[in-house]
Formats: sequence, C-alpha cells, structure tokens
Amino acid sequence: MTTNKNIQKYLWHFVVIFLTYLFLGSFVVSNDFPSLIYLIIFYFAMISEKLINKNSR
Repeated sequence: MTTNKNIQKYLWHFVVIFLTYLFLGSFVVSNDFPSLIYLIIFYFAMISEKLINKNSR
C-alpha cells in the first residue's frame, strides 16, 4: 500500500510539473494569455481542492 501511494504521489508531482512547463512555455514563446490563465486556474483548483479536503477531515 505504501509503495502504491508513493507512486501515485510522485506521478501527480510529475504531471503538475509537466503541465506547468507546457503552459509557461506556451506563454513565453507566443505570449498566449489563455495558457497563462489556464495555468492560474489549474493552480487555483489544486490549492482549493487541497484546502477543502484538509478542512473536511
């Protein structure tokens, strides 16, 4: 069980880093503001979900 949770945790970290890299790269290369907005929404959703789960426990 512990190994499975660790793998899921590291996979989630990899996905977050990869999406951040893609959205920031798209913004830097083409000044594409929707990609920056997507990144802000993505981080806002992650943070709010973590806070809601923390408060519900």
